[in-house]
Amino acid sequence: MIYPKIQKNHLDGNTVNINSVKVSGDYKEKADNILGSYGIDTNGEYAVEIKTSDTRKTTYIEELSALSSEKYFITVTSEKAVIEAATKRGVFRAAHTLAKLISKGELKVGNIEDYPMFRKRGYIEGFYGETWERNCRISVMELMASYGMNTFYYAPKDDIYHREKWREPYPEKELNELKELFEIATENELDFHWCIGPGLTYCYTSDSDFEKLIDKFKNVYSIGVRGFGLLLDDIPNEFQYEDDAKAFDGIVDAHIDLINRTHAALKEFDSSITMTVCPTQYHGDETEYYITKFGNGIPADVSLFWTGAEICSRIQTSREADGFLRSTSHKPLYWDNYPVNDCEMFQEMHLGPIIGRDADLYKHSEGLISNVMEYAECSKIPLLTIADYLWNPVSYNSEESIKNAHSVILGDKAELFGYIADHLAVSCVSRHASVNMSDKLSHIGFLMSTGRAAEAAKEFADFNAKNRECLEMLKDTSVPMFAEMQKWVDKFAMCCDLLDAVLATCVYPTDENKSTLADLLERYNRDAVVMTGFCLREAAEKALRL
Repeated sequence: MIYPKIQKNHLDGNTVNINSVKVSGDYKEKADNILGSYGIDTNGEYAVEIKTSDTRKTTYIEELSALSSEKYFITVTSEKAVIEAATKRGVFRAAHTLAKLISKGELKVGNIEDYPMFRKRGYIEGFYGETWERNCRISVMELMASYGMNTFYYAPKDDIYHREKWREPYPEKELNELKELFEIATENELDFHWCIGPGLTYCYTSDSDFEKLIDKFKNVYSIGVRGFGLLLDDIPNEFQYEDDAKAFDGIVDAHIDLINRTHAALKEFDSSITMTVCPTQYHGDETEYYITKFGNGIPADVSLFWTGAEICSRIQTSREADGFLRSTSHKPLYWDNYPVNDCEMFQEMHLGPIIGRDADLYKHSEGLISNVMEYAECSKIPLLTIADYLWNPVSYNSEESIKNAHSVILGDKAELFGYIADHLAVSCVSRHASVNMSDKLSHIGFLMSTGRAAEAAKEFADFNAKNRECLEMLKDTSVPMFAEMQKWVDKFAMCCDLLDAVLATCVYPTDENKSTLADLLERYNRDAVVMTGFCLREAAEKALRL
């Protein structure tokens, strides 16, 4: 099976075994590059024909009653595959699907009709912490595009020209780096949105500040960007300048005025510019005064970020989205604070799949944008499940999706990686971790209590041997993802030591073994890094009572 899941997959005939193709038709070079990136020879004989036409068939999605530039068809025979789409973006999506099918040996005679359900599907660099390096940004961008995302928001809190030095234009070097990122996004059919966060020092009555704000937008516009964001999150709720307090009844009125003036100035400059805003109240009760007045006071074509009932929401429901629309006259564009692990969550590593989002949320929202972790390589795993959900939420299966994510990122290391991933699922969306360890220890306890101590000891030893095998693999910091995880790898090493001590105490409950176990347990509990659920502590405490 390939991911994201195809909407209507009728490839049910004979398998077509090929490893080389010959592409012809529209956007041939784009398709060649994509197929080649999967290791497929594009100088072969199996014909791939691309046809583009703007018709009802290639653009209209019945379930959404809406047009899409990303819909495509693939018809496969033993002699050739025909791609039909309306746009380059549709061809881009189709070529990735065809490449995955060929690579996995799943290309069969039949046909595919595929399209996304969420309109905006993407991620935002909006975390507190060290910004991603160039290669990490490009790697994540290309991967997410290949799995169906279509939107990227640039808003790193630690980019000083985004927040602290918002009044200053980007220096030439930094602007060229941003231009390169924009161009790579464009190559990968990602809509690029550059965001600014001036609210820490902005004076709402200052003509000079407003001129500097517009000049900053024009500074970034010069490199080709046409999507902009104005972020008013995590700033004071009260006025900081006396002139502002005199001029406006409340902070929301100042924010509405800022958004409307900015929107008018940008549209006058170039009507194709799009704008997204994040309000100061970006979560909670959607019927409260600030967000209700804010939403109804800004233009209808401005996208409005909302994180849901909480800053890091456990669930996102269609009912709540409808309430937001009624209150604000805007469908929410979800700024989903998963998998981000900044601020109070910095001791957690969020590697679980996305869950708790309604299967029909696409009908009630403008889209969903995931806020990523400071750890770019680690972010890829949950992001792959988010991409899967956003493309086809009705068929989304979190367990299948996370297994695919492990396989994509880790290849033949995926199964072994599961021994640590089992403990790194605690986040805003799930408070449960160590499910596999809990089941294993429970079964071992059953064996012990039914008189099969030798069998229990062997199963325990075999289990921790696999943990230690995983630990040795994780020590290879030449693997970028493992290098990012070393804080959690160190805690996992303590987990392995603790398991060995539990086993030793269960087999030989001597005072010496108990003392060693107690010391390890105390050291393990003292370390603040989040690792494993209650089951490990429970096993250690039971052993100490023997």
